[in-house]
Amino acid sequence: MTKRELPKIAAATIVLSGAAAMAALIAPALAQDLPNGNGRDMVQMICSGCHDLSPITDGGFSRQDWETVVKSMIDMGATITPEQVTVITNYLAVNFPPKPKQ
Repeated sequence: MTKRELPKIAAATIVLSGAAAMAALIAPALAQDLPNGNGRDMVQMICSGCHDLSPITDGGFSRQDWETVVKSMIDMGATITPEQVTVITNYLAVNFPPKPKQ
């Protein structure tokens, strides 16, 4: 992780942690934005329990950065088992990789 990526990760962490109230209202509609794959339902259930999914669907990170984001969610109170961390991180890394630089 470079120094340039750290502010992006920090911003994503803040955004991901701030939308819990809205998630309950819009999570079912946002689930349709997640691509199919192993871990989709887990991401939908666990992540939308605290925030909407737009920071995930709008973002894109390397596997290492997604690991950092998931660990920061655990640090903020998300209940995610080590087995779930692996599935969630794999799903996010495959489906939401870094966006090409413009």
